[in-house]
Amino acid sequence: MEVMSGAKIDVLWSPVHHDKFIIWGPDITLYEVAHLKDIEKKITFTQISSTRGATVVASQSASGVRCVDICAIADQPDPLLALGHASGKVTLASLKQTYDPLGLVGRELVARYPRPCNTVAWNHSETNLLLTGMDKHRNDYCIQLWDMQASSDDISEGSPQRPLQEVALAEAAHSVAWCSFATRTLVAAMNLKHIKIYDLRECSSRAAGACGAGALGARAWAGVCAAGWLLAARGDGALAVWDARRPAAPLLAAPQPRPLRKIQWCPTRRNLLLSLQRDASTLRLHDIQQAHEYKTSQSFDSAVSALEEAEAAEGGGVLERDVAAAGQPLAAFCWHPAREASLLAVCLSGAVSEVAVCERVTLAWGAGALVWAGGGGVRAPLPAALPGPPDISQRMRTRAQTDYGLKPDLWQNADLADDEALSGLWHFLALSKSLVEDGCIRNSPWKHPGVRTVLRAVGDGGYRSEAVPSLMPDLPSRKVTVYRSAERSRALQLCGWGWGWESAGAGVERAEAEGTPCRAAALAAFHLRARHALDVLARARDPRLRVAALALAPPLAPPGSPDERLWRDALAAAAPALPDAYLRATLHFLAAAAAPAPDFTAVLNETEMRLEDRVAFACMFLSDSKLHEYIRHTADTLLEQGDLSAILLTGISGEGLSLVQRWLERSGDVQSAALVAARCCPPELLRDARAAHWLDSYRALLDGWRLWWARCALDTWVVAALGEAGEAARRVAVACSYCGKSVAAAHARARPALARPPPPAAKMKQISSCPNCRKPLPRCGVCSLHLGGAGGAGGAAGGAGAANFGAWFSWCVACRHGGHAAHLLHWFSEHTECPVSSCSCRCSSLDPPDRDERPL
Repeated sequence: MEVMSGAKIDVLWSPVHHDKFIIWGPDITLYEVAHLKDIEKKITFTQISSTRGATVVASQSASGVRCVDICAIADQPDPLLALGHASGKVTLASLKQTYDPLGLVGRELVARYPRPCNTVAWNHSETNLLLTGMDKHRNDYCIQLWDMQASSDDISEGSPQRPLQEVALAEAAHSVAWCSFATRTLVAAMNLKHIKIYDLRECSSRAAGACGAGALGARAWAGVCAAGWLLAARGDGALAVWDARRPAAPLLAAPQPRPLRKIQWCPTRRNLLLSLQRDASTLRLHDIQQAHEYKTSQSFDSAVSALEEAEAAEGGGVLERDVAAAGQPLAAFCWHPAREASLLAVCLSGAVSEVAVCERVTLAWGAGALVWAGGGGVRAPLPAALPGPPDISQRMRTRAQTDYGLKPDLWQNADLADDEALSGLWHFLALSKSLVEDGCIRNSPWKHPGVRTVLRAVGDGGYRSEAVPSLMPDLPSRKVTVYRSAERSRALQLCGWGWGWESAGAGVERAEAEGTPCRAAALAAFHLRARHALDVLARARDPRLRVAALALAPPLAPPGSPDERLWRDALAAAAPALPDAYLRATLHFLAAAAAPAPDFTAVLNETEMRLEDRVAFACMFLSDSKLHEYIRHTADTLLEQGDLSAILLTGISGEGLSLVQRWLERSGDVQSAALVAARCCPPELLRDARAAHWLDSYRALLDGWRLWWARCALDTWVVAALGEAGEAARRVAVACSYCGKSVAAAHARARPALARPPPPAAKMKQISSCPNCRKPLPRCGVCSLHLGGAGGAGGAAGGAGAANFGAWFSWCVACRHGGHAAHLLHWFSEHTECPVSSCSCRCSSLDPPDRDERPL
């Protein structure tokens, strides 16, 4: 610890005894921290927080003491202090007289030439080593390394202990600090001008490197500290931070309005630097953002790393904010060595307070969940803690884990959908596909046509329907006009009805079996089977439906009589009071069918009925002009609302893509949109920018969820839909990280008829560099040979089809290290971690267990 700027007062936590700290100034006082409830009432204590207090353990005078540091030797029962004096002598002391197992208390370290000792620093890894920094003397070194394990027998009688190593001849060291990125490496503020790095392993008295001040220039550097690869120094109105791997220019060079009293890195939170200005009542927190891990080996994402470094160089490298400590001018502070983001602050008045530093929280949506950074990691709420039902991202991830949208038969995906609209979508897609494949719908431009596709307008070379008066079997005296044509028959098939009672009867039975007797009765009535509708309602479990069946009973009066008009008026009046839309539609239909000029508008206005039932009803009872007007108006309304049921009208067409886009904007379900595009869109629609965006977004989601099987199956369906164009567009090739071109060898040119045949593949030169820019290919993490060379038991540069699998380029998508496929298979059969020695990625545990092959 170096000499403090201004008034000599400082606070230090013990690195071993986490409940003890010292405050030194005119006196050196040892405190012990405990919970308030554990402190005896008769003992005087200083309250440092709402729950903790500090009691004085021991105290002694600090006359002549210029610097103090606490030893990290775990065997010491109480903090062992190294005291640097103005005379140059360094003494080891313990404020509390207890058992001294190592015999270090009272030992003195004396420099060859007396001069003030400016700084002392214990090593926290090799706890027997102590650094001292002295003022300048032309015949002596200013930085001295002492070994506290040297026994008294090693020291000759009458002569003091000598340093283990000395550096920096005829210079002045104002502050020294140990570096943790290498053993026996230190950083020092020298001569109030330079920040130098010394490597004591080299046994050289010269510095191994120096930090450039950049635009700050010479700033009378008086204090340094280190954490990992980061070095920090305070000078005359300036603060600077360096990366020890690139010390030529500082990461942060920040002029300060007032002189700095102290700086210190947070021991529990990486990249947090705290500084204290003179006469300031707050602490300044610097969050360094530009410190990146150095990559010791070439990796597949070197181009990405270069881009990240360029972006970091352009943007800001530090985030700063003030931390309120005590509301009055501060004298010193010290981070707690073990407690997360906790520090001790000492005011000029002598008050001591413990402060918890709140971290800057960054919220983001990652992999379908809310996440935030805190406590040195990425955190997410438990699913049970989230209010309300699961959001769309959680539902999409759950579906993806069940292979939703990837089942070989489209109707199987309907069973995996957790939404009625999605289930109806997949059922319709399966139905339309089967109608096209069976030849029921011919000459359709789409694989999944809609009603608007099969019902062409009269002015567009369309059809003309036949109006057929039909008798109601249960009411022979009444006739209803039904319209027939081949196009209407196809539309009814798309709606799931079919033509005639033979096809509709099965639908009525199915609706009754599904527990919807009102719909079953309405379907029977729409097919002119009033008696069957009465029977369905009579079998219903709800007694109210049996009563409603009385309204369906036909009158005994002849058509056109006053009694029949009274019956029609009674039906029209009773219909709005019924709770079910199908019951209301049934009464409206019976009343309208008995009228001289039937008007079925009331039936079609029951929008609570399924769209397929309303469209099928219109196909049976509306004339051509009214049918097309109804289909157009309904389609426009549903498209505007983004209602997915309108896919029945549009089919998978250009208009259908617009519908899915509107529905996606309303629901956020990009998963279903992408899967519908991959499974049902023809090549021309897959090239649409909207479909391409859906697929790219869903691919990114699957990559974030690490669902590689689903991602592979999705790409397989897309390539199959694109045909030969998809094979060419989605062909996988390894790109050179330097020029970005494929490293596959160029295709062989056509040989003349009499040309010499090429040599065997075994004798061909192995390719170990990019054939375009001639830069070397990455090395295999197992055999250390270049990929494409002989290490993979074959030429891998010829593309996936020209090389056996053992020579393929393979790499981890997380750490981007890789090698020959055969070598990696053998390596991960015995190991879980990456074969690169400096990488701790558990590559083999990232993929899910292999599953049996499943048809796609």
